[in-house]
Amino acid sequence: MIAETDPLPEKRFNDAWLDKPLTRWWSSFTVEKLLIVLIIVLALVTRFYNLGARTMSHDEINHVVPSYTIENYVYDPVTHGPFQFHALALSYFLFGDSDFSARVPAATFGIAVVLFTLFAWRRYLGRLGSLIAALLFTISPYILFYSRYTRNEIFIVFWGLVMLWLFLRYLEEGKTKWLLWLTFITAMHYADKATSFIFSAEALIFLALLFLVEMNHGRWKTDRAAFQFRLLTLATILALVLTMGVYALTKTPAVAATPLEPTQATVTAGMVINSKLPLLAAAGLALALAVSVILTLIRGLGWEQIRHSRSFDLVVLQLVLILPLLTALPIRILGFDPQDYSQAGIMRSGAVFVILLLLSLFLGLLWNKKVFPKSMAIFWSIFIILYTTFFTHGEGFFKGLVGALGYWLSQQAVERGTQPLYYYALVQIPIYEFLPALGTLLALVIGASRHLFTASVDHPFVSPFKTSQRPVLEENAKVETMLSRPEDALAPAPAPEPSSWDADLDLDPDASTPQAMDEAVPAPYIPWLARIFRDPPEDTGKAASLPTLVLLLFWSLISLLAFSLAGERMPWLTTHITMPMILCTGWAVGYVVESVNWASLRRQKAFLTLILAFVLLISMSKLAGSLLGNNPPFQGKDLVHLQGTSTFLLATVGVLASGVSLFFVFKQWTRDLSRLVLLTAFAIMAVFTFRAAYRAAYINYDNAKEFLVYAHSTRDMKDVLEQVETISKRLYGDKSIKFAYDRNVRYPFWWYGRDFPNRYDFDANITKSLKDYPIILVGAELTDKIKPVVGEDYYAFDYKRMWWPNEDIYRNWSISKVLADLKDPAKRAGLWQLWFNRDYTQYALAYNNPSLTLATWSPSDTMKMYIRKDIAAQVWEFGLSPTPVEPKTDPYAANTITLDPGRVISVAGESTFAAPRDVAVAPDGSLYAADSRNHRIVHLDSTGLFLNAWGSYANAAEGLAPEGTFNEPWGVAVGPDGNVYVADTWNHRIQVFTADGQFVRMWSSFVVDGLVDVFWGPRGIAVDGQGRVFVTDTGKQRVVVFDSQGNYLSQFGGIGMEVGKLDEPVGIEVSAEGLVYVADTWNNRVQVFMADGGGVNYFSVASWDVDAWTSDSLDNKPFLALAQDGDVYITDPDAGRIIRFDSTGVFKQLWGGYDNTYMMGIISGIATTAEGNVWVSDALSNTLLEFTPPEVP
Repeated sequence: MIAETDPLPEKRFNDAWLDKPLTRWWSSFTVEKLLIVLIIVLALVTRFYNLGARTMSHDEINHVVPSYTIENYVYDPVTHGPFQFHALALSYFLFGDSDFSARVPAATFGIAVVLFTLFAWRRYLGRLGSLIAALLFTISPYILFYSRYTRNEIFIVFWGLVMLWLFLRYLEEGKTKWLLWLTFITAMHYADKATSFIFSAEALIFLALLFLVEMNHGRWKTDRAAFQFRLLTLATILALVLTMGVYALTKTPAVAATPLEPTQATVTAGMVINSKLPLLAAAGLALALAVSVILTLIRGLGWEQIRHSRSFDLVVLQLVLILPLLTALPIRILGFDPQDYSQAGIMRSGAVFVILLLLSLFLGLLWNKKVFPKSMAIFWSIFIILYTTFFTHGEGFFKGLVGALGYWLSQQAVERGTQPLYYYALVQIPIYEFLPALGTLLALVIGASRHLFTASVDHPFVSPFKTSQRPVLEENAKVETMLSRPEDALAPAPAPEPSSWDADLDLDPDASTPQAMDEAVPAPYIPWLARIFRDPPEDTGKAASLPTLVLLLFWSLISLLAFSLAGERMPWLTTHITMPMILCTGWAVGYVVESVNWASLRRQKAFLTLILAFVLLISMSKLAGSLLGNNPPFQGKDLVHLQGTSTFLLATVGVLASGVSLFFVFKQWTRDLSRLVLLTAFAIMAVFTFRAAYRAAYINYDNAKEFLVYAHSTRDMKDVLEQVETISKRLYGDKSIKFAYDRNVRYPFWWYGRDFPNRYDFDANITKSLKDYPIILVGAELTDKIKPVVGEDYYAFDYKRMWWPNEDIYRNWSISKVLADLKDPAKRAGLWQLWFNRDYTQYALAYNNPSLTLATWSPSDTMKMYIRKDIAAQVWEFGLSPTPVEPKTDPYAANTITLDPGRVISVAGESTFAAPRDVAVAPDGSLYAADSRNHRIVHLDSTGLFLNAWGSYANAAEGLAPEGTFNEPWGVAVGPDGNVYVADTWNHRIQVFTADGQFVRMWSSFVVDGLVDVFWGPRGIAVDGQGRVFVTDTGKQRVVVFDSQGNYLSQFGGIGMEVGKLDEPVGIEVSAEGLVYVADTWNNRVQVFMADGGGVNYFSVASWDVDAWTSDSLDNKPFLALAQDGDVYITDPDAGRIIRFDSTGVFKQLWGGYDNTYMMGIISGIATTAEGNVWVSDALSNTLLEFTPPEVP
């Protein structure tokens, strides 16, 4: 692919040993090839070894689950770009779905990073530099960890690595193919994650600066134009800095000022800062100055000279590719939400996108009408294919246009993670990536002292400005001179002749003189369109020098600044800071290795030198540890203090002995000795780095000791999964067991439960139905709320679900606090053990923090695994021997009576009843009954004589259902005005009639918070003394309140078991005091609600459990009634019983059931009369029954 490399010059500096054959019989197998093979093998092993062992973390699951059903995947900016989802889907297809296969794409790209560094970057780092950089990529803690982690980071490292290489390759050769490859890489990055916008901004800044420097040395037509250019460039830079400063101020709201009186017109400073006016003004000024710079360039240098600049090509290509994707930015600046996907939002975003697209087309064709169309085709083909999931979800394209940047902009205010500004510079990098950081500083020193910020294209360590900037062997001096460039190697080529467009712009001040006009030869006519969109210049010559080191140093610094200042400071972003630093380190260490006179060292006992240098460094570190540790020397004569003194003395002897020995070996302190010591130090740090990487990837990967990942899932989660699978296979032979989990345990069981067909994610909706699940997994948040479900029927097992790094370790730092901590021996020792061994023991003691052991770790989250006892008893590992169950006592036995009905009515008019449900008594004593399966309302007088009936069948789901028609009406109530209110259950509506059955009104939908809402199977209905209508919307587990005209007032309930929540509410009544009684069926209780002071919002004020309603049958839908004395009567449908309580829920009386002399079937509706009689409906016997209950003794 793009990793092809041309051979470097045959002559090299101090790297000839790489070409040495290892054996005589295989002369082509050299030292370099052996090192390449070893690095590749190490990369393969470290990436793929035990890849599936770690429990899937929270962030990984957001990617692995949607990829599992890729056909349903729709781009969501919260989970970043679509590329990874498609890569995971391909991995599942090839290797099956598992933790291992979910990480194969990341591991593959982790290896690709190493390979690309080995074979492509050797062109710009040198052979040694590329080997060193590849090794550092292999052992880097962050690069290794995220090569084994299902997130986008390692992909982005690869895109960034290739992008920087392509910048240099195009600057070197100017070939079109590198621009097209750059387009491909840019498109893949934008299909991966919104960090692409940060990378593009960094690239544009660097390339623009490079272009401006190049233009500054161009051949200007006048000195005045050059001066104006420099002045305007400086002003533009200052304006951009001002804009960023204003943005930083407006990003954090100012302290609110005291509200002013309405008549005052004063504008406070906070109001100005928090408005968009300063930001718009600063951005406008920067834009105007930037346009002035461009115009000055065109007039002062000419369009053709500008177009010959390769840095200009790279700037324009980056800009025109991403310009349409900046749609969210102007929308956000104008005060709109880019993620508004309403019709108005789509039209607004579409209009901005079209404008930016047209601007991109114009600029692109103006720049290069041959390359630009190909680039656009590549970029947008990739974008459309991936964002629409191969054209299956078109909405993904629109979301991709505005969602990625829009979401990222919104996150800047959220500042997810809320880490301090020094999070990367003083926490993550010193803990894990200290070697690349020091290597970058070394590269800076070498570049400054050896004039190597730009290097010859023939060798990365040869400056184009000087010929003797680095130490080389005498025998190589001649070669170095040949490879060096003259002082004017970077001088621009002679300015091209003015083009026809330059002439049209009158860029030549002398062109208008009479003599010039007389001598001018008429130019051939060129159409205006051709003059604007001309063919690009052909320039594929090799550059004299390349800004390799300055590019890598700039990228390291700007990445650190960009990600430190960005709203989201999370550990995984450290990978993007690490990548350029590793390249810098490879370059720097490669330079040092090549600059050492190894022949001289060999003559001076190199092996002894290495040993002595190693001993010196170890002795110095031990000496420093002795002085700075918690047991310094000469503190006492007891055994502990003597041990500290002896350690100090031994370390001192080691330093002196090794230092003196080195001096005598070399006779004097030479540069080669310094470089050897430096390389030894880097080698030791490389060992420490590999150790840190190994511990993070293979030892501490499932606990919270490491800082390089934010949320760790614990090993316990895989243990729970194994237990669920074991129980299921023991009982059913497969994974068909029913198990439920809540919203907290959804991560990771959203992924780990994918093969269990009977899994159930109940979110936070705790209902009685959970008793049907033998295994229930619940997070700490809902542990108390699940207790009514599990009761004494389940065994409970505790597990730790997730933990996070302890951020108290590095938060709220100040210079005084850090210095004070470093002065304390105990704290110093604790910090050292934490850094070196991830051992928190001494740190916890020194800082008095008891929550730093894995058993007591904070912050963390726990969960409980509930296993039903009848299931556990069948699997010996999880249960005890069966516990004898005590006989259940009847709580109502003390006052259960037998009672026969005084009246039994089975016929109403010409029809018998068919599953009568609710009954209601009117003020005149007459009775209304919902004759559900006859689809009518029956009106009887107080003695049960038929008065009239109305209604017929119509199903709204099958067509029209005119007023007065019903589909199984269940609920009926009489209002204070005498109107009859009916819950037309399966037409999902409420109908209102006069007392004699004349239709008044009906409603099936209503508006809640601006949105239309509807009923689902309303069953119970009640009307209070003010005419307010209360409806139990059974299917939606709530009570909805309306005024008498059907206007929505409020609602309460919602599914759940906690107080105030409902599960299958049916019967409802309102007392004279305004208390609302609800039969909360599947929670087996009656709840009482009361309105707040405003009379709109309702809250639970009382409840009591009932030993009834245990069945989930369709007929087990109880109603209740309130007697004038305050007693509450409820029906127990399946048991055929009526239960009586007082107003506070104290049991008073029961009749019915199997012991009653009159056998009743399904007792459903219930109502009381003024005389104290009780009417009920029997939906099984199709009768209405009237009882006269006796007084309760």
